[in-house]
Amino acid sequence: MPETVKKLILTLIFGTLLFVIAPTALADELAPSPQYIDLPVTVDTVKVGLRSGGSAVAEANISNKVGSGFKLGYFDYLRQFHKLGSTSVTDLTLRPDTGFVLTDGTKVGPWHIILNKEFSGFDSAAEYAKTLWGGFPAYIDGQYRVMVGAYADSSKAQAAITKRKLNGEPFTGGEHAILAAQTGTSELQLLIDVGDKTALAVKPVSKSKSAQTWFAGNAYYGSFEFICNNQALTVINYVSLEAYVKGVLPYEMNGNWPSEALKAQAACARTYALNNINSYIDRGFDVRNDTYSQVYRGITGTTESTNKASSDTSGNFVRYKGALCKVYYMSSDGGATDSSANVFSQKRAYLCGVKDNNEKDIDFYNKTWKSELTSANILYRLSTSGYELKDIKSIAAQRSELGIVYQLDITDSAGNTVTLMGEDCFRVLGLNSLNFTVVCKENEAKEKIWTFNGKGWGHNCGMSQWGAYAMASDDSVTCDDIIDFYFSGAYLA
Repeated sequence: MPETVKKLILTLIFGTLLFVIAPTALADELAPSPQYIDLPVTVDTVKVGLRSGGSAVAEANISNKVGSGFKLGYFDYLRQFHKLGSTSVTDLTLRPDTGFVLTDGTKVGPWHIILNKEFSGFDSAAEYAKTLWGGFPAYIDGQYRVMVGAYADSSKAQAAITKRKLNGEPFTGGEHAILAAQTGTSELQLLIDVGDKTALAVKPVSKSKSAQTWFAGNAYYGSFEFICNNQALTVINYVSLEAYVKGVLPYEMNGNWPSEALKAQAACARTYALNNINSYIDRGFDVRNDTYSQVYRGITGTTESTNKASSDTSGNFVRYKGALCKVYYMSSDGGATDSSANVFSQKRAYLCGVKDNNEKDIDFYNKTWKSELTSANILYRLSTSGYELKDIKSIAAQRSELGIVYQLDITDSAGNTVTLMGEDCFRVLGLNSLNFTVVCKENEAKEKIWTFNGKGWGHNCGMSQWGAYAMASDDSVTCDDIIDFYFSGAYLA
């Protein structure tokens, strides 16, 4: 083949390849990074359990100090309030309908007289009740009724019916019934009983938009719901998401901390709430008001700086590829966080663990810790979590590449082993973090003492609060920088 023909063929082949490849290479160079749609947030009301389970109360006293009474009603499944009626009383006590005793020794209830008459609504029942001494409205099994008095037993209620010539019969509420009375008096305002679905919602009335309700020494925005079980009340605060964040922030970070750290915490608190909607659905609420969820005390404790950080981040959530992140945070990490796969057995791309030098040059009360446990201590702690061993022969810790303990093998002299994984490695033994070492020594009595030397405070996954403080102390660091560092690839939106 002539040389000129060869050159022509090679030129054609090269040109063809260039035509095919060049547009693709150019497209790769100019193509924008993948765009993700930030999924909308559809819940704007958070249900916070203030008292439930072991902390449920025999009675709940609430006060509207800046308004003019309360609306009484219920919430539907969409968290919308429905009014049954109202009261001008500004101090209410809610109780199961099991009777109560006033401070002067007067016994009130639990029996009443229910009139044999139905009413079209709360207002008509309330107006009719005013014509009767001791009368008050009631909502029983979906009907508006009028009750009269409060008697110690059914015979006394029957005697009152006869004496007063009332067309009614003795009545006492069921196990879920709730009675509202003016605090400190026998002035009853409402009895509600719709069986096991009974829940009384109370909404403060105020001419301003900042109506507040005081309960157990704290002031709260929003409304309250009371659910009666086992003669005790579960108390729930229905509050807007943004008001909830303002009530959390001063209890999770010091209001004197740098604003960018406060903003990062506010975004985390907001995201945490949305990720835990209906987490306690069996009790009727989303989150608790303590460290099992996030500490929350309503308006109490809020400061100008914490309110500003909340407002400045209003509507912003920690996101990854458009979706809300499962956020975690702790007081400090001692030099590193770990992946969620190791700590919580849930692999998440933005919780991969990072080496953290931010805490290195600052001092704080929980930077390091030491815990000394006898074998008996450890055996007891294991038993309370359902583990049984004869004694403690060895404790071996397995660590991630970042030095965080993710597995703890505890073996007895018979060769039996209890294996703790993830967060159980510190929670079961009552330690302070997953960043620790363990050594064993004997004391003078030849008793084994297991010494755990640790750094950090918390589960070592997600954002370190002290680390965020240290980062934000540099004026060039923003809230977004903090989020991106601790939640790899995440952003605020």
